[in-house]
Amino acid sequence: MSIRLKLILTYLIGIVLTAAIVTVTGIGIVTGVVSYFASSIAKDQTPREAFERGIDVIVDLRYTERYKPEELVSPAFASLIGDRLRPFEGFLVVQEGERWESYGALKEEDAFLAQLRKNVSKPGQHADGAFTESTWEGRDLLALRYDFPAIDDPLTYYLVIDVTETWTKGNRFPFFVLFGIAILLGIILVPLIWITTKDIVRPLRQLELGSRRIAEGDLNFSLQSKVRNEVGNVINSYEKMRSELQQSIGAQLALEENRKELISNISHDLKTPLTSIKGYVEGIREGIANDPEKLRKYIDVIYTKTLDMDRMIDDLFLLSKLDLEQEKFHFDAVSLEEFYRQTMSELYIEYERAGIRLTGEYEAGSDAVATMDAQKIKRAILNIVGNSVKFMDKKEPHIHVYFGRQSETWVIAVRDNGPGMEQREIERIFDRFYRADANRNLNVAGSGLGLAIVKQIVAFHGGTVTARSEPGQSMTVMFTIPMNRSRA
Repeated sequence: MSIRLKLILTYLIGIVLTAAIVTVTGIGIVTGVVSYFASSIAKDQTPREAFERGIDVIVDLRYTERYKPEELVSPAFASLIGDRLRPFEGFLVVQEGERWESYGALKEEDAFLAQLRKNVSKPGQHADGAFTESTWEGRDLLALRYDFPAIDDPLTYYLVIDVTETWTKGNRFPFFVLFGIAILLGIILVPLIWITTKDIVRPLRQLELGSRRIAEGDLNFSLQSKVRNEVGNVINSYEKMRSELQQSIGAQLALEENRKELISNISHDLKTPLTSIKGYVEGIREGIANDPEKLRKYIDVIYTKTLDMDRMIDDLFLLSKLDLEQEKFHFDAVSLEEFYRQTMSELYIEYERAGIRLTGEYEAGSDAVATMDAQKIKRAILNIVGNSVKFMDKKEPHIHVYFGRQSETWVIAVRDNGPGMEQREIERIFDRFYRADANRNLNVAGSGLGLAIVKQIVAFHGGTVTARSEPGQSMTVMFTIPMNRSRA
């Protein structure tokens, strides 16, 4: 229920209750009540002032009981209530356990308190809201009992006022009517106001505490609101903002860690070939390569290490441009069968001499046409195959390349008979800069960017890339390209 609707209902209920009370008591009775109070209870006050002061006392007690209960046992607070009863020639008596204290215009305190204690001990005089009559020094006094069950120790307030003039006139009914109306309005309207207020004050207080924690840099909390109104919507929006801010900061921290890891990996991977190049160059300079055959081997090693470094730097530039969306993609309608033949031919030329057995399987259909950037997709396939070759541990290495179709996508998969990996590692192999610790050694070059580049290229084509493995037996990396992708 919205706050606006609650406020409207509160006002309507207040108007209806007031109208009902006025109707029941009657215009004549109300007029009589005003007349009696003007000449008796009101004392030197106007009837309006007396009524407002009486209502204020009841409302303040209600408010203090709910929000500041610790003040109820304070002598200063009791003294304040006693002073506010002086215009009625009244005073306040506080019963706290076995202790009785009075505040206000009360003479011969001990004797009166003893009489009041005796009166309230009678049957039927112990309920909250009960009236207790007593006569003291020629005055007729009326005490209204007010209990505070929320306080740990028993605590009761007795609001005592002088009704001598009213009683003398022989008509007590108007007094009860007016005082009953004040109590009834206080009991009914104050809870209604509190019910409306709690849907605003408490949520806003929760929102304030949340703001302070965020200002202090603490985002490890949550704001929950079961209230379905404007304030509740604000808190839910605030919680969404906090959650997104926490995720953003977490992503920034992860990016920073990746950056540090990148620097560490690149430093390691560049230093390794540089160390080899330096060693072989020094060997040539010092004459260790003293025959043409040895010199050729030294130069071949230097050339190979240089190619590794060049490939690594190329990967870094490409991934950086993909991240910044500065790498241009040229999408064309490509015959998938022709593309398959060209790709397999390049793979044969590159890996056949290395003793890798390459096999292929084409099931996409002779009329298959894919809208893609052929060079980028070929780069993705070469990266996957290169990754398989890099970590191959079998004496008879075998890599199988598959082209096919599945539902509304073209499917390209690369399967090897390498060592595979555990599921926990598979979930991270497409993360940039990631390489399993067991594979970080001098015999394995690369910066862990190959499959991250594959993921980016496939994503630009609107496809997905996945991997599955049988540890110790095989590894399969598969990606898809949508069939109905339009040219960019």
